[in-house]
Amino acid sequence: MSVEEKFEEDPRWRIRQKCAECVKGPNLIKTVVIVVCIAVVIQQITVCIYKLIDVPITTYTHFDFNKTLIYPSVTFCREPPYKFDKMREYNLQVHPTYTIAWQRFDFDNVNLDDLWDNITYNADDFFLHYGLASEPGSTHVELTETIGFALGRCYTLTPKILSTHATKPLGYSVSLKHTPRDLETSTGGILPPGYHVYIHYSKEPFTEVTVYNGGMVDSLYVNVGETLSVKLKVDQYKMISSNDDPCINQANYSANECTTKYVWDQAVKHAGCSGPWMKTLAPYCRNYTSMRALISEYVSIYENHSCKICPRICHSLLYNGFVTDRQRFYFWDSSAKAWSERGEDAALQTHLYIYFNSMMVSVYEERYNYDWNLFVSDLGGSVGFLLGLSVIGLMQIFGKTWRNFIKPFIKCRKTTSAGSVASAATVDVKTVRQHYIEKWSQKNLADQ
Repeated sequence: MSVEEKFEEDPRWRIRQKCAECVKGPNLIKTVVIVVCIAVVIQQITVCIYKLIDVPITTYTHFDFNKTLIYPSVTFCREPPYKFDKMREYNLQVHPTYTIAWQRFDFDNVNLDDLWDNITYNADDFFLHYGLASEPGSTHVELTETIGFALGRCYTLTPKILSTHATKPLGYSVSLKHTPRDLETSTGGILPPGYHVYIHYSKEPFTEVTVYNGGMVDSLYVNVGETLSVKLKVDQYKMISSNDDPCINQANYSANECTTKYVWDQAVKHAGCSGPWMKTLAPYCRNYTSMRALISEYVSIYENHSCKICPRICHSLLYNGFVTDRQRFYFWDSSAKAWSERGEDAALQTHLYIYFNSMMVSVYEERYNYDWNLFVSDLGGSVGFLLGLSVIGLMQIFGKTWRNFIKPFIKCRKTTSAGSVASAATVDVKTVRQHYIEKWSQKNLADQ
């Protein structure tokens, strides 16, 4: 019995040889093309993975025909905002925004809350009547007041009901008034007597502070004696919060209130005291120096602040008002069926009709534009288009990689570890072979 020694080639040498063949002759071009394609595939897969981590957002626009509509809140601010005669009783000769007006004010004996109540106009000074959906007064409307500094006391009409029809008689009907004294006196305003009208979402209360990131307010100005018909259009915005453009979806949150509080806090921090138009815990200013500092800071920032801590609400409505008819000197006399000239009393009255003429709502909705289904689709498209691979092709590649690269390394390690055992086995075979040779020789000598 003999043992033959076999020479087995080192598998690592065979792998190096195959790699060397990939860059020789025409195989070099094939190798470069494959490497470039693989690099492009890896780059595209990386982009897809980033999309899964930071999902892109796309805005979709569509139109909804609603069965019900929410009327906006409408805020009215009077011009002039303060009673000139009452202001002179307190030695305030000009608009309170001018700090010089407070030089002769008696801070020690006059309560600032009483001052603001007396120099601003109340609801009876504003309205002749108001209503919604052909119902007068507070039946379908809630009336609330807001005290400001530049605009004085303002009043907001907020609907209590949903509208099921879009017609002029079912909209807002508001009649406002002025007095002859308002036309004769002024407190430093640049506008003629009239009303500021602000149309806004009911979840965002009115504020005279400018809100840049989501106030959602449309406005117009009405002169004394005018009659306006205002057609409403509403856009609905559905936003997704992100790191670059955050929003809040809490029911009790308001970007307007948050921004207003920020401006108040900044003014109070600068002056060390507050005013009667602010809702803060700080005490009122009790001398001319502190009041001047408060007014100067407030006037400088309430329209030009840099508030970045108050995100807008995620779901909001933007109302746009379009004036369809505007009359000043004449009105339609339905009894005489003719145009009539306004009398003295009518010249001091302002009438507004604010209504929807369509149940159509424009919806701007943000949606996530990437998910796992699109990721798998992009992955298959990139790999298949650039490399011409399929599932079967990938299985064949994995099989060849196993046979040509991974398995030889495993076999090489096994051969190395079994070398000492093979040597011992060779010695045992030689010993057994010598024993049988000697035994055969002894047997042949005995037979002879």
